[in-house]
This record gives sequence, structure tokens and C-alpha cells, in this order.
Amino acid sequence: MMEVLILEIEDPGCFWVTVKGCGPYVVNEIEYKNLNAEMNQFYDKSCRDADEIKPLTLEEGQICVVFSKELKCWCRAVIKSIMSCTDHYLTECFLVDYAKYISVQSNDIRVAVEAFMQIPYRAKQCGLYRTKPVTLHINFCENTAKIVPAKRWDFAATRYFQSLLKATTQIKAQLCAIEGDKFDVLLYVTIKNEKVCVNDDLVSKNFARFEEGKENTEYPANDQESQTSLNVESPLPLKIVNPALAFSPVVFQEKVSKNLETGEYPVNQKQSYMQCIIYLYLDILNLDLELTQKKFLGPNFTESYCWPPIARGCDVLAISHQGNDPLLYIPPILTFLQSESCYKSLPNRSGPLALIVCPGWRKAQLVFELLKTYSSCSRPLHPMLIIVGQNKEEARNVKIHRGCEVIVTTPYSLLRLLEHHSLLFLRLCHLIFDEIEVLFSEAGEQIFTILDYYRKTIIIEERLYSPHQIVAVGTCWNKHITHLLKEFMNDPYIVITAMEEASIYGNVQQVVQLCLNSERIAVLLRILDFTSNSVEKMLIFTNTINEAEMVHQGSFVDQEYTKARSVLLLTENNACHAPGVLRYLKHAEAEIPPELHDFTARVLEAEEEKKLARPLCTYLKTLGICKNRRECPDRHHINVQTDRPRNMPDKITPTPGCIVPLHIVNATNYFGRIVDKQKDQYAILAEEMNEYFKKPSNNVSVEKVEKLAWYGLYEETFFHRVQVVEISPKEEKKLFFNVTIKYIDEGRMSQVESHRLLQLPARFQSLPPQAVEFIVCSVKPIDNEIEWNPRVTSHIYHKIKGKPHEAKMVLTLGNTVWVDPMVRVTRLSNLKTSVNEYNVRSEILSMGLGTDNPEHIKQLQKLCRHMKVLAHEENLETLLKNENRNPFPVKLYFSFYPEIKWFQNEETVTAKVKIASIADYKCEFSKEKVVFSACSGDKFYLADLELHQHILAEKSACVIKDKEAIIVLTKEKRQSWCKLLKNKNPRVSFDFEHWEDFEDKGPFPVGIKKLHCTTVVTEELMDSSEDSGTESDD
Repeated sequence: MMEVLILEIEDPGCFWVTVKGCGPYVVNEIEYKNLNAEMNQFYDKSCRDADEIKPLTLEEGQICVVFSKELKCWCRAVIKSIMSCTDHYLTECFLVDYAKYISVQSNDIRVAVEAFMQIPYRAKQCGLYRTKPVTLHINFCENTAKIVPAKRWDFAATRYFQSLLKATTQIKAQLCAIEGDKFDVLLYVTIKNEKVCVNDDLVSKNFARFEEGKENTEYPANDQESQTSLNVESPLPLKIVNPALAFSPVVFQEKVSKNLETGEYPVNQKQSYMQCIIYLYLDILNLDLELTQKKFLGPNFTESYCWPPIARGCDVLAISHQGNDPLLYIPPILTFLQSESCYKSLPNRSGPLALIVCPGWRKAQLVFELLKTYSSCSRPLHPMLIIVGQNKEEARNVKIHRGCEVIVTTPYSLLRLLEHHSLLFLRLCHLIFDEIEVLFSEAGEQIFTILDYYRKTIIIEERLYSPHQIVAVGTCWNKHITHLLKEFMNDPYIVITAMEEASIYGNVQQVVQLCLNSERIAVLLRILDFTSNSVEKMLIFTNTINEAEMVHQGSFVDQEYTKARSVLLLTENNACHAPGVLRYLKHAEAEIPPELHDFTARVLEAEEEKKLARPLCTYLKTLGICKNRRECPDRHHINVQTDRPRNMPDKITPTPGCIVPLHIVNATNYFGRIVDKQKDQYAILAEEMNEYFKKPSNNVSVEKVEKLAWYGLYEETFFHRVQVVEISPKEEKKLFFNVTIKYIDEGRMSQVESHRLLQLPARFQSLPPQAVEFIVCSVKPIDNEIEWNPRVTSHIYHKIKGKPHEAKMVLTLGNTVWVDPMVRVTRLSNLKTSVNEYNVRSEILSMGLGTDNPEHIKQLQKLCRHMKVLAHEENLETLLKNENRNPFPVKLYFSFYPEIKWFQNEETVTAKVKIASIADYKCEFSKEKVVFSACSGDKFYLADLELHQHILAEKSACVIKDKEAIIVLTKEKRQSWCKLLKNKNPRVSFDFEHWEDFEDKGPFPVGIKKLHCTTVVTEELMDSSEDSGTESDD
């Protein structure tokens, strides 16, 4: 017999102890303390050379040393699991001396030095000797329930075991057997000076059973504490109430207010009858305890109606405002799955019993996590989450785990899986559709294919006596639901708690009448005049009592109208509800008044104007479309002021440039820098900052942190420029508090302690923020998803982060640049050539989780179609002022650069801009520049001409003639121009048709004229040989 101290408890079959005193399995505490001190000293010093003691590889079961932040020391550990994250691996480690599980990043793991592994582990794993779990077995066919052996411990048994050990003053254990690293013991506790054998106590209270061995256990004759036998027979209750009858009101209506014979169930008289019987059933599985731990207050109105029929195995359709909550079906489905006897007629092979189809991978992930949580208190179901892409090899290699009884997936993934796993539905009994309205709208054809496959599977003779259940839950009605109810469900329970959806199901006619607020009473009375006198009930809602009396006195009916009708009067005072009313009418497929469309369009336009200060919608930028504009808080229109490109170096052109992604948001959205190959200003700044902050005297902490101010921050051997974007009012009152910062040269956000911020000299603030948002265009997630699968994001993250890429800029708005292609180019110096390692867009497509998105840029072009840059004088002045402050030139929006041909004489230069059907043009002249913009059809043209020589702006003009604009520039000095622009442009060329005219009419001698003209021609020919193309965007 040895005295022990409990370290951790999983259940009565698995708990950890440390032994007090001396013995063959005892770690001397003094020796252990010495070991602990030596380990901390060794690994603390080794932090400087951490790479030398980091393991080369990681695998499950590997022994290592990790640092515990909770214990504040280095600990010996065993790696239990490894999970891949975005930029690192996360491991779950078991501390072998403390019996604790902690999560550790892979770069924080150290090699276990052999000298520190000589002493046995302090924590000993134990289990109760020959004491096995039991559970309540429910037989729905025979309407009986009995206690039977179980494979895992019931939560109630574990909770009682914990409370028993918590109340004791002394714990002793007798070692009876050793299985591997586990000690099987007889456990004795002292409670109120009374010795109790825990093994016997659990058996006597029906929490466990005694497993007979081949030989009787021998107890020491002189050990008085072990006189209690494990062979105590535990009488089971003579009568066990069948829990399946809990859903029969006739049986339990008289019993719910009493304490049931199977246990204590005190019932609050105010609690509804439905909730009482639900909790009775869930308590048998200990689901109620798990739900309570998750702060679940009880089934809501919809769940109270849905849980009973789902737990009975009935087909159920539920439409509710909470219809996107998986708890609407998970608890009752888990309840039914406990009845193993219901599935005895199924083929004896592997395959799921339940299949949950979700509208996307993110919802599927949520459902899977909830299943793992709540199935822990039931029999093992081994749920699986399966998301497969378009690569056939991936679907072919999917392995269904043995014992897997629940699969969570999406409709597209399921169909790909069925192509290679045709027997997947062989044992399937429960088919559940989460957010059915989204599934039908996004994948209606696929859903009906799945339903047909399921129906063909269950009609075979071998499946006649097994459960067949379809459950569909959602937030609103869909026209395809009617077909689902009639063709695939058998006598379904229909639960609709959203009244507006119930009216669609009930085929109520929806009528909307627009009128002035002052006329609404008269309009209502006219409507009532045409209402049938056979109507049994009529509800009229008014704003005031006086209005109600007016309606009551003036209403009468004299014609027949048999169909239920809902009439809504919409006035100018209800403008905010117009979009919602229009959506509902479309949803109900009702007749829509034409004036409602116009009225709603004006309301939506006004709502969008209120969002002008918001950023441009992320989904609009990355996909070209936002599917949820109704609830999206961001704007969906171009704001000329906000979307004016900023922080863009002069190299932003349609030609390839060098970009470096530094912060990866998802597979196609990154933040990083545009690198000038000739002179990288940021690299120079970063070097100067590092040199400055190397001196300790320059590392001055900020005394008062201000919002939007710039500071320095030291992180990972590098100094960053950061901007404070948020300070919590509660935190600001503390001495040390956290602030939210933005790395202005990288684009990422973070939280840091305020005292880490350093004063940043003004000379380091002169360079504008370098972070630019990049979006790889013309690619999107498969299966109508709006978010990238983490597998794609992780792959791209490790592929591109921090590496320079060549990219062609397709479009620029605000601080966002759309690129295509984006290529990693490696230069081979020895061979004086370069090779393309990969194209980011092609890399995404190759994973099978992305597809082409040809409408991406087209949708963005539509946004820019009616934008008129520099349409007003004040806009030009504002841009010029900003340009003087900003070292980067102002670049413009998505536009086409027109073809321009020019010629000259002694006093003027004439430029012809080739644009057909010019409309709404603008031409601005300054001494050194001409800016011409115009619209033609759905295209916007812009020519920003920085002239080679100066002109007289006041004497220059622009006229529209036929299919071109003619710009006449008056030269400041009478001299021949060798070229029109300071920098060459492939869209600008000399007009050779006027060469002879210039030569004949010029005042210069023949030799001089030819010399000047030859210079122009030669330069133009050289430019045209180097650059060619059609309409291009700038």
C-alpha cells in the first residue's frame, strides 16, 4: 500500500498520480528538484543557440523538452499530435512529470538530452483494477433499456469519481497489475474518518461493473484497509423506464412532475413539458451535462419542437431564424445513434450511418468540431470531415476510417467521393442537410443527385428494417423544398417558426401597395371594399388607436375572395424597409409593383452613399462579386477620393514589376512591397533605422501613446515602422497596456505592449507607408465558395512569403493592385538567363481547390465604367497638391491609353487622339503637362502627357472632330521638338503623313529641316521597334 497524490483525472480507467514516500517506482523529490533546476539552467542558456538543440524532425510519440508558460519552467514531454498551421506546426505535448497537456509551436521544441532522461517520470498512469464501465442500452424495437458493459466511461461516473477524490483527506493505492506503462490499482480514500474502496463504491452505485479474472485476487492478510471485496453484487433496479417513451405524452404526462425511479430529476413547475422530456432523454447520454458545460441554457422554441421527432428517427424539415445553428439536429441525432440494435440488419462492413451535408467547408468545419465535442459523452462514433478538390487522385485516396459512423462534407465533395467510393451509402441511415436554402441555391442539382442516390440505396430488401431519415434545416423557404417534401421524405414533421416563411409555405398571397402616408387610410378602406364577406379572420395593424377606429368604422366587404392574402401598405415613411420588402416578394415569387423597383433602387443608392467612408468590399476586390450586399458593412461603389491610388511608385504600369509579399491574408490576397530594382528607397531606410537604433541611447520608449501616430518597434532582430490604430479606453488607464498596431511597410496588424514602442525620428517618417495590397485576379475557390480552403492558403504562404516575384499590374484602386500573372523568376547568373519557377495562379489551380474566374476583372471594370477622373478643376488642384507632398506620382484608375499621333510646325504641336464616339471629354493644360480624358461606350480613356518642352497653356486648345480629338499645343519657344514626351510611350508616335508638309512649310534651310525631322523619325522608329501592342490599361 502506498500513499499517492492525484495529478490529473480523465476517467476511472485513466488517471495520473505521483507516489509519496519511498519505493521502487518513487521519484525522490529532492532528486527531481535538482533535475528540474539543471534542465532549466541548461535550456535557458541554450536559447542563444536554439537551432543546435532543435529536433530535425517531429513525430508522434517523440520524447522532447518544452517550455510551459503556466509552470514557467522547462519540462520533459511526449508529442501526442502534430497539426499544420499557416506558418508553423502546432504540437500537442503531454508533460510526463505533471500530467498536463499543452500546445507548443514546433520552433519551441528542444531535443531531450539523455542525461535528463535517467530519472523515471514523476507522473504514473493508473486505472482501477478490474473495474469496467457500463452504460444504459436502449432498444427501440423492444421498448426496453438495461445497463450493459460499455467501451468508455460515462460522464456521470467520471464526475462522481472526481468528487469522491476531491472530498478525501488521504488516498492510498495497492498495486495489483502492470499493463505496459499503466498501473492497475485498488484505490482507497478516507472520507470523514471512514475508509472506502473506490473500486467497490463505483460498482455498488451502478457506475461500473466488476470483471472476473481467471484467478481470484489475493489480498494481503494483514491489510485491514483492503477487506472490502470487489465481488459485491450490485442489484440493478427491478424496473427501468424505457427512455424512448419519453416522447409519448400519454405515457409521461402524469410522471414528469415526479422523481423518476431511475434517478433524481427535480422538475421546475414553470419549465415546459417539452423541455422536461427532452432533458430526461439527453441525461441518459450525459449530453445535458456537456451542453451545460458549454453554457447551453436549454432548448429554444424551435429546438423544443425539432429534437423529439429527430430523436425518434422521423423525417424533419425545420425553418427558423436559428436554422443555421447545428445544435438544431446534433443532440437528437447523437441520441438516436446510441441505439446500436437499430442497425443490426445493416451489412457488416465499414461505412457511415449518418451523413451531414453543409453548404461550405467553413460550416462543415464548425459542425465537425461540435460533433467531436458532444460525441465525447456517447459511444465512439469516430466522425470524419471530408473536403476534396477537383483532383481525382485526391478523392481516390480518401480512406474512410474503420468505425467511422458520421461524415461531414459538402455536396460537391460528396459527389466526387462517390465516383471512387460507390459503396459509401451502403449503411447510410441518416441524411442531414444543413442550411438547406443555401444548398439548393448554390448546388441544387447536386443535392437532388445525392437524394436520388440515397433513395436507390434504401429501397433494397436488406434495408427495409433499418432506419431511414432525412433532416433538412434552414433559415428560409426555397421553392425546391416542396419537391424534397413530396418526393423524398416520408410523412415528415414540418417545423416553421419564422412566420414570414410559414406564409410562403401556406401559399399566402403577398400584395404590396405603395401610397403616400397621408392617403394610407383611404387606400386601406378601398382594399377592404374588395374583400370577401366569407373571410373568417382579418388582422389590420395600424400605428395609432385613432387610425384603428377610422378603419373599423369605414370598412365593409361585399365581394368574394377565397385565397389567404397579406396586404402591406408601404409609404415614404417606410423607405428603410423597401429593400427588405422587395427581397421578400422575390423570395415569395409574388407580383412586384414596377414603382417598388424604382423606389428601392433609390433607397439602396442612398444606403450605399452612407458607406462612402467604408473600405471597398473585400469580396468585391478578391472575387468581383459580393453575395451578401444586404448585410455587408463595406461599400460596393468607387469613391473617387478614397480609391485614388496612393503609395504607388512610378513603376506601376501594365508591364511586369517586382513585388514582395510579406503578409499573406489568403491564397490570392497579400500585403507587401513594390521593389524598385534601380533604387529601393525602403531598403535604404531600413538600413538607416537599424544603424540608428543599434545605439542604446536611441531606444527611447514612448511616454504617451497617441492614436494614428508612427513609432518604432523592435521585433526579431529588425526594427519596424508601426502606426497605432486602436487604444482601448479601459487599457489606457493602466500603466502597461496593449495597443493595436499596423506595420505600415508590411500591412499586417498586431497587438503589442505600449512600453515596447520607440520614438521614431521625423527623418524616418518622410517615406510614405510602403505596404501595398496585392490581389491575384481571375481565380476563385471551387464549388461557389467565397473563402479559400486553408490548405490552399497554407501552401501559397510557404511558397511566396518574403520572395520577390515578377507581376503585371492589371488594375489599381486606392492602395490595392490587381496582378496577373504573378511569377517567381530565378535568374541563373552562370548562364545569363532566367527561368520561371511557378505561376501563383497556376499553382492554385493545380491543387484542385481553385478555378478560373473570367468575370473578376470585368466586374471591376463595370465599377470604373462611369468614373470620370479629373472631371472638375478642384479635383485637379487637389491631386496636384497631393502630388507635391507625395514623392510618388499619382497614378490613375483602370483606364485605356489611347493611340496618339503628332506632328509639328515652327509654332505649334498638333496631337491627334484616336478615339471613336468620344463623349464627355476633358483636357487640362499646364506648362509641362497635358491631361486628356474621355469616355467612349463602356471604356474610359486617359492620357497623361508629360511634355518634352514647355508650352503656353492659355493658348493651347482641344477640339473634337470626326473620330478623334485634336489637341493643338502652342510652343513656348520657336524651335523644333525632337520628341513629344519626356519618357517614351508605345501608344504615342510621330504622324508620318505630315512629314512632307512640315518639311515644305518650315522656315529652316533644307539641311536643318532634314536633320530635325530625321531625329524625330529615328527616335520614333526605335521606340516602335521596342514596344508594340493594342489598347492597354494604365
